[in-house]
Amino acid sequence: MRRSDDLSRRRGRRISGRAVVIAAAVTLLFVAVFGRAVARFYVDALWYRALGRSDVFWGQIGAKSLMFLIFFAVFAAIAGINLYVADRTAPESFPANVHPYVERFHEVFGHRLRLVRYATAGVLALILALPAVSKWQEWLLFRNSRSFGYTDPQFGVDVGFYVFQLPFLAFTVDWLFAAIVIVIVLTAAAHLLNGGVLFTSSMPTVRPATRIHIAVLLAVLAAVKAADYWLTRYQLTSERRGFVQGATYTVVKAQLPALMLLVLIALSTALLFLSTIRTNRWRFPIVASALWLVLTLVGGLVYPALVESLLVRPNQEEREAPYIRRNVDATRTAMGIDQVAPQTLEFGRLTADEVASDLDPLRSVRLLNPAQMLSKFSFDRGEVAGLQIVDLDVDRYPDVGPDGEPGETRQVLIAARELDLDSIPNKSWQGRHLVSTRGCGLVIAPVGQVSANDRPVYQEVDLERPELYFGDAIGSYAITGTGVAESACGDADGGYTGDSGVELGGFFRRSALALAFLDYNILGSGAADADSQMLWVRSVSDRAAKLAPFLSYDTDPYPVVVEGGVQWVIDAYTSTAAFPYAQRIGDVQLSAATGLSHDANYIRNSVKAVVDAYTGDVTFYVMDDDDPILRAWRGAFPDLFTPLDAMPEELREHLRYPEDLFRVQTEMYSKYQLAPESFFRRAGAWSVAQAPAVTRRDNPEPVVSAGSADDAEDASAEAFATESGVDRFVPYYTMFRNRATGVEEFVLLRPFVPFSTDDTRTELQALMTASSDPESYGQLTSYVVDQPTLPAGPIRVADRAESDSAIGPELGRLASDESGQQIRFGDMQIVLVADGLVYVRPVYVTIGDVTEYRYVIVSYDEAAVMDTSLDAALGRLFPGFDGEVGDRLAGDSGEDIDQPPATPDPEGPVDADVAELLIQAEAAFTEAEEHLASGDLGAYQASIRRAQSLVEQAAAQLD
Repeated sequence: MRRSDDLSRRRGRRISGRAVVIAAAVTLLFVAVFGRAVARFYVDALWYRALGRSDVFWGQIGAKSLMFLIFFAVFAAIAGINLYVADRTAPESFPANVHPYVERFHEVFGHRLRLVRYATAGVLALILALPAVSKWQEWLLFRNSRSFGYTDPQFGVDVGFYVFQLPFLAFTVDWLFAAIVIVIVLTAAAHLLNGGVLFTSSMPTVRPATRIHIAVLLAVLAAVKAADYWLTRYQLTSERRGFVQGATYTVVKAQLPALMLLVLIALSTALLFLSTIRTNRWRFPIVASALWLVLTLVGGLVYPALVESLLVRPNQEEREAPYIRRNVDATRTAMGIDQVAPQTLEFGRLTADEVASDLDPLRSVRLLNPAQMLSKFSFDRGEVAGLQIVDLDVDRYPDVGPDGEPGETRQVLIAARELDLDSIPNKSWQGRHLVSTRGCGLVIAPVGQVSANDRPVYQEVDLERPELYFGDAIGSYAITGTGVAESACGDADGGYTGDSGVELGGFFRRSALALAFLDYNILGSGAADADSQMLWVRSVSDRAAKLAPFLSYDTDPYPVVVEGGVQWVIDAYTSTAAFPYAQRIGDVQLSAATGLSHDANYIRNSVKAVVDAYTGDVTFYVMDDDDPILRAWRGAFPDLFTPLDAMPEELREHLRYPEDLFRVQTEMYSKYQLAPESFFRRAGAWSVAQAPAVTRRDNPEPVVSAGSADDAEDASAEAFATESGVDRFVPYYTMFRNRATGVEEFVLLRPFVPFSTDDTRTELQALMTASSDPESYGQLTSYVVDQPTLPAGPIRVADRAESDSAIGPELGRLASDESGQQIRFGDMQIVLVADGLVYVRPVYVTIGDVTEYRYVIVSYDEAAVMDTSLDAALGRLFPGFDGEVGDRLAGDSGEDIDQPPATPDPEGPVDADVAELLIQAEAAFTEAEEHLASGDLGAYQASIRRAQSLVEQAAAQLD
């Protein structure tokens, strides 16, 4: 007996131990799955609160929760009421002649059957309510809808209805239709289980109460579908069926009448289903349903197709004319191209004196292309352990004179030295999160000047706060204010002293942070205390998007020096695809990672998101207070946005018009600058100019023009809509003199050529600029070439220069297999000098992974020259030219304290004869090739400098 008690106790202990292990495993799983979700929710709330934006956090949570509760409650109510009715109309005693499966169901669940039904309805309500959560933005816009002041020409409804109300109404009706279908199935199952359907013969018998209930639900379903048809009429104003976007002839004359007929059929079918309550005759509603299906196919597909084929296409211009006018007017308004200021251009012959008297446009030429020079900047200024340069941006800054006063404003390339955790010397946890916490400083160089040794003329940027805790490419998190010293950054002392981080606090908060980031070190580190701050979401684009996810963002943030610190500027857009009759972006060539949707047919650059690189504070400045979409979001989050008047003047001077928006507007304007009556024939239509290749093409042949500008009139409508897919000219920032005001502006520029389906038309037809100056920001100007013979366009000029008898062989020598070099080209720049037109294109040489500036090609009329400086090229192109652009500085002005000086030649004195100097230079070049082959870029650079110094000494002695 005692032995059996011992066995029982041991077994009990084993079972108890097993239970503890299972309970611990279940708890651990719960914490890992659900606990982390709770922790992330908690730390997100802390993050928003640290930025002073708890209103945005709880506003989103409130909208999502409200959507879930409303749709959950609606389905639960509909399903619950119908299940209650099914139970109330059930037979008092359960019949014997039901289906065997029904009997089996009752045997299994018994008295719990009602609970199973209502629990199933609850689960279905949960499933159907979850998709509604994702519609929180549509809900907020619905609640805060605004008027556009622009009326739809088809229905006479303000555009605000289409943008703010229609999307939410359409979703609600579609959701309600799906919900009622599920409720019908659920109700039918309830009646079946309650005995409402009897199986007394081969055909089941349905009790009258069951028939009435199902008939009412089917009538409601038909009425909801009628509402769906009614809303679909409005959605057709943004569809494309005809020649342009919007409700064209076929839609208005065929689809809309068909939809109205379907509305009547659906409502009639609903009434016929209700009539069965009294007549018990189901033949008429069933026939009506079949007719409904046939009319859906005929009216929705067959009839419109016949109208399009038989009536529209043979007389398309006449039939579509009023709808084309609607599309032209709507597109101009929606894309912001209805206020373009037109000007004319007429080019004359240039003389050397005229060029010399108007050198400012040539001094604004961009010799250093940001895409091509990134490797050079990284090599010269980014090779610091733990720092990197990931992007170059174009901006404008005033020169600083000897007296410290600002001088003439000119373009510069500016780059941030951002944190690079892959190259930090200390890769421990403390090294990654406590020591290497920030980037440091900016690199700046004028775009129109290079030193004698082809290097950018780097300039120091004096910053009181050079530390960059937030940037374009900073990932991971950092903990500041710890007992560990942060990495040095110039003369900056100490670490982060801002208040936008989350304090670690006590054990609970640190545990939540550790769980959210799955990093125990946050909890266990003794170097951090309660006052230490944790910084995360340090990518400025992600930071802005987290605060305002309802905006679309440009993919190219750029740094600006403001009040001794650095602030990142990000362009933010409001957009919609619901603007009636406006043309969608479609296949416009945008940047690789654009934030714009190709389906959008309304765009505004309504907001500039500005992130302080030191504190991480985010400010959303309102750029377009008239934008109805932004006004709706301001209604939802009234404290999130800041008026433009509050922006520091120093920051306003560095705002740039966004490139992606300009790409869309120029593509649209090339077609929509036509009058509506000329739109179908396309007389005078344009295309964005073809882009010259970035790399040298083998044996380029100049493109020959294919006729006069009037030839575009013969292009058919279908052919016009299918331009070839060649790359289009990429807009570039430049200083450009407004011909109307005579004021030099910082603009985006893009050229046009006459339209041709095969891109054989390459003449320069027009230019468009978008001003970035504070006084004229956003002003679009179209400069149309008004002369009998159009000048050559960018791609034709580029091909002609590359095939020039003097330039072509020299480019071939530079890019030969023996040299190991590659040739790359910068922007083909259109320079208006005096009354003439000059093209300038920089030439770069890539050696290994580094690209350097070498030459510039200047083209005028049908001549082109390539030289090492603009001054030299202009002197050859315009004999007698005696001006000075100053693009090539005498001496190595690009050197400064951060760059080691060129290694002196130990073998030959300065006064050695010319032959000896050239021999030593040749030896240095050979040595450089050996260093390049071994991958030692530092030694390669030093040898190249030494060789160039020797050549310069030889040249000086010859002088």
